[in-house]
Amino acid sequence: MEMRPFEKCRLTGKVIELNYDVVVVGGGLAGICAAIAAARHGCRTAIVQDRPVFGGNSSSEVRVQATGANNCAAWARETGIVEEMLIEERARNHDLFLNGLINSQWDLVLYEWVKKEQNLTAYLNTRVVGVEMFSPNRISAVLGVQSGSERTYKLYASYFIDCTGDGTVGAAAGAEYRMGREARNEFEESLAPEQADKMTQGSSLLFRARDMGRPVPFTPPSWAEVYPTEESLYKRHHDYRVNPCGIREYAGYWWIEVGAPLDTIDQNEEIRDELLRRLLGVWDHIKNRGDHGAENMALDWIAAVPGKRESRRLMGDHILMENDVRNNTPFPDRVAYGGWFIDIHTMGGILAKNQPPEALGGNPDLSDQLRIRPYSIPLRCLYSQNIENLFMAGRDISVTHVALGTTRVMLTCAVIGQAAGTAAALSVKKGITPRTLANSISLVKELQQTLLKDDCFILDCPNEDQADLARKASVSASSSMTLNLEPATASSPLELYRSQIFPVTASRVETLSLFLESFLDGEAPVNLEFLPTTDIWSFNEPKALLTSASVSVPPGFRGWVDFDLNLEVKPRQLYQVNVYGKPGLAWAMSKPLPGVAAAYKKPVWKRWGSEKPVYALRLNPPSMPFGPENVVSGVARPEKWTNIWISDPNAGFPQTLTLDFEENVSFNTVYLTFDTYLHQDTYSFPPLHRVPECVQDYVLKVLCEDEWKTVAEFKGNYQRRRVHRFATVNTRKLTLEVYASNGDPTARVYEIRVYKE
Repeated sequence: MEMRPFEKCRLTGKVIELNYDVVVVGGGLAGICAAIAAARHGCRTAIVQDRPVFGGNSSSEVRVQATGANNCAAWARETGIVEEMLIEERARNHDLFLNGLINSQWDLVLYEWVKKEQNLTAYLNTRVVGVEMFSPNRISAVLGVQSGSERTYKLYASYFIDCTGDGTVGAAAGAEYRMGREARNEFEESLAPEQADKMTQGSSLLFRARDMGRPVPFTPPSWAEVYPTEESLYKRHHDYRVNPCGIREYAGYWWIEVGAPLDTIDQNEEIRDELLRRLLGVWDHIKNRGDHGAENMALDWIAAVPGKRESRRLMGDHILMENDVRNNTPFPDRVAYGGWFIDIHTMGGILAKNQPPEALGGNPDLSDQLRIRPYSIPLRCLYSQNIENLFMAGRDISVTHVALGTTRVMLTCAVIGQAAGTAAALSVKKGITPRTLANSISLVKELQQTLLKDDCFILDCPNEDQADLARKASVSASSSMTLNLEPATASSPLELYRSQIFPVTASRVETLSLFLESFLDGEAPVNLEFLPTTDIWSFNEPKALLTSASVSVPPGFRGWVDFDLNLEVKPRQLYQVNVYGKPGLAWAMSKPLPGVAAAYKKPVWKRWGSEKPVYALRLNPPSMPFGPENVVSGVARPEKWTNIWISDPNAGFPQTLTLDFEENVSFNTVYLTFDTYLHQDTYSFPPLHRVPECVQDYVLKVLCEDEWKTVAEFKGNYQRRRVHRFATVNTRKLTLEVYASNGDPTARVYEIRVYKE
């Protein structure tokens, strides 16, 4: 019989046609943030997701922990919509948020965040199978089939955002796309292969196993792969972890990965089957081959959905490439940022049995080449070059294969999603194409300022919102904290070079002191370099040496060592100190503070690599970088300065922060941004966690006829961002009174914005 695809087809169920301003296809973190952003800015928005839950690779179906820029940079965690959801998940969830452990509490948070938006309609279990075109370069509708209801939806919109990961909408519409690796000479990318090919990074299948308290046998199916020795799982570490209840678990592993030579779209099912075969072989190895101590362990969960890393990349007006990422190209239309290292997995994944699963696994010193500082992502990467009403967000944006190694992680995808959703809303408002938006200086600035107001971060892009009354206010506080980097019990060896960036408020540095330890029998020198720097991530940018000093540390010494610098400096600037010692010497760690960042370097490396610990340091005269003026600095996180008010930890509560507008002004809305410890990834927070540094109980008061009147009050806060709306007031002064934090002895505020909306 002659095959006639789709001719004379009949459908069960209803065919439903609906109109929206924006339709988002794909319900991973990029899609959720895009849809919520568009809805919050007044667009009638639909989000279409082909699974029963939101979250994509981070959902309880796949269970990959969401990561981003914080991996390679201090205080770089992504904020905005994704921060709201992650902070909420940690406050509610009794379990860890790590590979293989993510549970349905996360799915529920994502569902709630979608459902509470009045302008947003969700279509779960709905697979978009095609598009209807208004013209060769414009989409009029997407076609989706909902599995359980047997409904077919035809969703019309002015703009579409492809967050499918696979670029499904774009491909159906005829959007230009790439799949595979570019040749090295096309974009002069050092990490690209000599010849272009169609190979992509693979997909992973995760699992979880638990301790049952008694021996549990495991007999693999006959078709499972056999890994008889540790060498047969070359460089693929498979240790256990201890859960919050003190019980051993095996969970993961991301390196159970299969990709090239298989096609990650067309052969997705074959990849899933091969992954399951390999996963059961890995579990057989852990249980039955070698001494892993897994006798009492039983499989608790195995994913049925592979977590995909790479497939189509839809081409925009700019293709982000390796040199853009390495050099942090200052795009005028920058709307998002990344910072994960250039993480390109071994082609074939676990099929490449004699190679490590990724480059650093084979040679950790490659971090000198692969780790980067935060970089900008332009709007021109977030819309199609030839489909005029198509945005994209997530791993299908306009990047090369090499650049995808850093942009593909989920928290980067999330902030890209919020940028794309906000851009779509602005395009609806103005009735313009994405290209028109990207090519207008004034409209790009409006988009950037909107994203900042919504608690996104854009590199070197401060608040310049003319409607924000707080920008012109003078600010005072009941107390402020001195830079206090006192020693903790742990220390780091100086056989690795160490570096630290910190804020200085005085015009001189007479003495800089480090808390050092010696485990040597004789004296040993410690050498120090003192340099100016531009921001907390600029360890590797060229800079002029201001001075150097050397001190001999006595044998068996533990205490403060003074370096006499007698140096004139520019006040309210960041400075960098590089410290060189030898094995047997150590520098004591300290509690991280906003605006303080540290790095390390092996002697053979050319570049410093970011690290999470910071180190004990004193300045004479002392530095006072946490003053109240920081809340109107225009930046709501550490960047070129601390940009945060922190009260004196010895002063107790309550603490007050007062804005004086110097004349009566009218307003009805206050935006508050608190401290949720952006130095640490939320996945490393323990279960049921509320960030101690975050303000918990507070009131907002205004001065009316010489009396303070309360206009807003909140108890039990643990979120970074709160927006308070109230009846319009006319006043000269606004005060925030903080009565409690979630555990820290200080009150901390990054930003206050004031509007009449």
